[in-house]
Amino acid sequence: MGTVAHFPAHHHKEVIAPLVVSEAKAAAMVGLAPRTLQSKRLDGSGPVFVQLTKRRIGYSVQALREWVANRSVSSTADATTRFGGVA
Repeated sequence: MGTVAHFPAHHHKEVIAPLVVSEAKAAAMVGLAPRTLQSKRLDGSGPVFVQLTKRRIGYSVQALREWVANRSVSSTADATTRFGGVA
């Protein structure tokens, strides 16, 4: 039988997780429409954001995680008490 040819292993590029994502990506990550995320940014009820340039907004992945964690509740009663109004 013949020998098996050995090919060099594929070199995998290091994958670097982003620190900041675009507004559209952030909205998708938290399950909101971009316009809803914009409204929440304007009224101060959304996650903290990063002013990348004069016209470009981003969101840190950590801030999105924290915002979601802070809004997590175990019951509708907890949500009603915590966020006011009806759950």
